[in-house]
Amino acid sequence: MEKLFIGYHMSTRWTDPPIMLMSLLPYAAGCIGVSGFSAAQLYREVSKVRFDASRIVDLLKGDSSKFAWLVAGVVGPYLGTRLWWNTLYHPWGTEGVDTCKYVTFKDALLHNHYKNRRIPICELYELYIEDKLDFNLACEGGDCYKILEYHRDKFVNYKTTWRQVWWLIAQFLPWWMTGAGLGKGSSSGKSIEETTKEIDEHYNKGNDVFSCMLGKPMVYTCGIFHEIPNFASDAHKGNYSASAKDGALEEAQHNKLQMICDKLMLQEGESFLDIGCGWGTLVRHAAKHYGAKATGVTLSREGKNYCDGASAETKVPTEILLCDYRDIPKDQKYDKIASIEMAEHVGIANFCDPYLSSVRRLLKRPDSSFLLQVSGLRQGSNWQDVAWGLFMSKYIFPGADASTPLNWYVKQCELAGFEVHSVETIGRHYAHTLHKWYDTWMSYKSEILAGKIDAISHHTTGKHMFRLQEFFLAWSVVAAGQGSATCYQILCHPNTYEYPRDQWVDKSQVSGPFMSGTGISNSDSPAQKDNAKAEAVRPVAKRIAAMDAISAKRRF
Repeated sequence: MEKLFIGYHMSTRWTDPPIMLMSLLPYAAGCIGVSGFSAAQLYREVSKVRFDASRIVDLLKGDSSKFAWLVAGVVGPYLGTRLWWNTLYHPWGTEGVDTCKYVTFKDALLHNHYKNRRIPICELYELYIEDKLDFNLACEGGDCYKILEYHRDKFVNYKTTWRQVWWLIAQFLPWWMTGAGLGKGSSSGKSIEETTKEIDEHYNKGNDVFSCMLGKPMVYTCGIFHEIPNFASDAHKGNYSASAKDGALEEAQHNKLQMICDKLMLQEGESFLDIGCGWGTLVRHAAKHYGAKATGVTLSREGKNYCDGASAETKVPTEILLCDYRDIPKDQKYDKIASIEMAEHVGIANFCDPYLSSVRRLLKRPDSSFLLQVSGLRQGSNWQDVAWGLFMSKYIFPGADASTPLNWYVKQCELAGFEVHSVETIGRHYAHTLHKWYDTWMSYKSEILAGKIDAISHHTTGKHMFRLQEFFLAWSVVAAGQGSATCYQILCHPNTYEYPRDQWVDKSQVSGPFMSGTGISNSDSPAQKDNAKAEAVRPVAKRIAAMDAISAKRRF
């Protein structure tokens, strides 16, 4: 049901693609019903003569029209649907396009079928991941991102395929009928066991694999850029390594960590909780630069191991809990809470309660605050948006069904007892972050394909893993860049009479040279004072090092 709810919330009109796609379900149920009923009637008739061939022939001669209708009822829905699908929706014949200008097929049948026809985007990524086609080196040097960004509409379409229809149907079937694993079976369940399985499939590939994408920051969420970065596709002139090492990603993630802590007005000595802490970069930042008592929660074994090791290595004290958000000790309370691009995984049904209601109960004081950063989707999605969403749900973030337009998030926060102070759309930063991740991933291509770096889990490895991540990052840069996907920062606080709302009009809090995000200063925080002292130091690596030295001196 989760997939149905998200399709409904993405839609503005009854004619929007998500609604039209969902209409296939009652159509499929009707076809199955007609075929099933006809088959049962046909079975009943032939069973009367004990399946004797000669007597069946006599029955056919006696009432041929009845048997013709029954046979038509059994096979008609399927044959009629296939006929419409292959002649009208996906027509045979040429479409006047030269698909081979952009991709090269490794299979002669595929080459002959698609050489002058648009290829559905679903088939494009499935065949690419399966190593049945390559991007043509003669076009943009075979760069996946550049071909999708500049040429996709010249050779692809966004029509639904049988693979996608079957995957959607599988969301309503038990695993023993569909199989289980990455890209298989239902990802709609939201029990602790099912969520743990989904996290295992994506996040337990190994820290080495993720470092090939995330770089030094090891932060798997949208950064904040203060200037437009350079990429391999432009100023770095095809040099992925130069793009990965230019420091822009590190600075963007540092900016984001600062913004989160400052929006929360995090102060020294306060308790801070990060729900879905990933590799613990935010909790270490809060403890190191803000003097907070920082706790993180993760469901990833590999993530917790990294967090604990990094805290020990940097001598920054943090506490990392390996548990589901529903298992956070209820006797623990926190001054400030953040949840950064984790909430999508809790699902539509669980979002208000138990997720947001649990956050509300974990807040310690009437003036505590909560920052929710979530990836979202465009309201009124078209077929291209839907195709990207289905790909992400199948292969990248299975079960992350609570990725919706902004209006739904705001409503859920209010239903859970929060007052929304501010919302900031950081979707363009999302596109730039993904682009940096793409360049970083591509810079490790030779090592990954040579097997020097590989996943420690069995769900996806080697070339399959490399191509899957490559296509995911390339297409996501496009999606976020054009607004199909976006990212929001939502700052909330308890909606109570006691909340001190005057802090939002206090000169020291909402104005001054240390503005952070939507009208929030936090100029008295330890990190902002350190930042002011270090601001003149460039490049960013030296400035961050200066901040580290200042904060270390302050703490010790």
